[in-house]
Amino acid sequence: MTYVSLYRKWRPQTFEEVIGQEYVTRTLSNSLRNGNYAHAYLFTGPRGTGKTSTARILAKALNCAEGPTPHPCNHCRSCREITEGISVDVVEIDAASTRGIDSIRELRERVVFSPAAARIKVYVLDEAHMLTKEAFNAFLKTLEEPPQHVVFVLATTEPHKMPPTILSRCQRYDFRSVPVPMLTDHLAHVAEAEGIETNEIALRLIARRARGSARDALVILEQATSYGDGIVDEAGVAGFLGLVEDEILVELGDCLTARDAAGTVAMVERAYEEGRDLVQFAREAQEHFRRVFLLQHADLGPEELEVDEIAYGALRRQAAELSPDRTFHFIVSLREAWKEMQATTSARLVLEGALIGMARSELDVSIEALSARMGKLEAEVEKLARKSSGGKPVAETPPRVPEGPRAQEKPAGGISRTGAKEEPSPAETMGEEPGEEIAPPAETPGPEPVEIPQLDLAAIRRVWPQVKEAVKERKITTHAFLLEGKPLGYEGGELYVVFPADRSFHRGEMDKEDHRKVLEAALEEVLGVAVSVRTRLEDDRGNAGREREEKRDAEPGAETRGDPLAGKAEGCEPLPDEDEAVVMKESPQAVSGEEREGAGAAQRKEGKTAHDVSGETHDAGRIKLVKDVFGAEMIEEIKLNE
Repeated sequence: MTYVSLYRKWRPQTFEEVIGQEYVTRTLSNSLRNGNYAHAYLFTGPRGTGKTSTARILAKALNCAEGPTPHPCNHCRSCREITEGISVDVVEIDAASTRGIDSIRELRERVVFSPAAARIKVYVLDEAHMLTKEAFNAFLKTLEEPPQHVVFVLATTEPHKMPPTILSRCQRYDFRSVPVPMLTDHLAHVAEAEGIETNEIALRLIARRARGSARDALVILEQATSYGDGIVDEAGVAGFLGLVEDEILVELGDCLTARDAAGTVAMVERAYEEGRDLVQFAREAQEHFRRVFLLQHADLGPEELEVDEIAYGALRRQAAELSPDRTFHFIVSLREAWKEMQATTSARLVLEGALIGMARSELDVSIEALSARMGKLEAEVEKLARKSSGGKPVAETPPRVPEGPRAQEKPAGGISRTGAKEEPSPAETMGEEPGEEIAPPAETPGPEPVEIPQLDLAAIRRVWPQVKEAVKERKITTHAFLLEGKPLGYEGGELYVVFPADRSFHRGEMDKEDHRKVLEAALEEVLGVAVSVRTRLEDDRGNAGREREEKRDAEPGAETRGDPLAGKAEGCEPLPDEDEAVVMKESPQAVSGEEREGAGAAQRKEGKTAHDVSGETHDAGRIKLVKDVFGAEMIEEIKLNE
């Protein structure tokens, strides 16, 4: 007798034999029992989950001698022919190879004919999403109103590629991946019936590798049986598939928890020498830390995590030893490494680099890690400052009082030429007389209370990394959305957070009350002041900025607001005019016309005009004015008009 593969031999023949799709089989059975079956069905789901097998069972149920019935007998002529695949009234069409409009036209011509022997003619279109647009359009009318003796079953793994007009004319059934425990039990049943010597751990490894596909699981079991010569154990399965045992994953987790970089490198070396697939190793390690992360946030059991009791105990221990942030960092690092390893020939180098970076957090140079470290550093500095000041808030260092006679002079006019109110000098702000020297502070037994600086945007930006850390401690999802935002403005107790124009989803999530409240609570914790939050997109920021500028330009004195020299010019000595430039450069007293003419001739001889000298003197006056007002020093002069 010809050998038949396990997946063909154990193909379901009744609705009860289809595993993991109870809601599909139950719905179909009830509709057949009541006689209200549809004229078109759409079966969607991953490969190997029973879509085509269920279509065949449906065809048998419709054409069984005892039917229509939810329990086909599998003994009548119609059932046997459908089981053997030789029924002329059950037509399976591979839409991947028969996808053109000509094939659909031929199908439309054939459906008008009555069944040859069966009650209902069933057409099964596998991979229906592969049909062309023209083929779908030609098929649309036939699918909507087929003859009474025809039922269509469309099967696809990618329903999103199906036209909406097709989806709306079919009863849709979504097939799901078979859970690992259910698939393990099915493999155990098959192994027992086939006389295969195996154990539960090996079957669970096969089920996990199959990723929910019953057909793939049977194919792997058949290969593992040949590999072990009738014996299927965990070592053989792991070696055959290149899988990583739970014990190795637990050991890797322990090395990373202990920050043992050398241990992680040794594990990669061992996996490489054993001939394991390093890409699969990275994938399995990522899955391991996913389970740890789930345990840190939910009380799940071994069945939900698809592990045995021993591995479950190790997972709970690592979940208690690791912080959720660090576990999430492991998952992200392994995911990025896995992606890079698939596109490079140096998979070992990528994996080793990722694991060493995970073990040694100081090597992590991502924005999130650097922000977290900066926030912790600032928190430590603030803590030490508070401790040194007796637990009182520490004010910022007051600005330095500029030296020189110009800084001590008071502007002559109280009102500038634009009508803006004059700001007090730094000396007045400090409560000192302009002409007095500032004496060093006298030593006191204890620090005096100081005034807390007024909250502004600059202060918020300085502590923004701490704010994000506080948000992360409260809610990790809010922190993920907030990573794209940055402070834009602060006014009247409201903080505006701006997001890039292509991050409207993040902005929308942060607008929701639950995320916004988390951010406001974190701001109040760090700043000590209640702050309400508003969000903007970068496009919104541009519009708002223009409106504010137009409004500011309309106000009195707007023409000079923002000019650092405005309001200071009235109290300073006037700059020299062009006609007096040469005279002032030579002598502070007036000279005769002959001397002026001689000086001009000398300048012309040197290649300079009176306007050039006037400009130089004018620039020198401005430079001196800036130095006196701001207490600045000129480091380098750059002439932009040359």
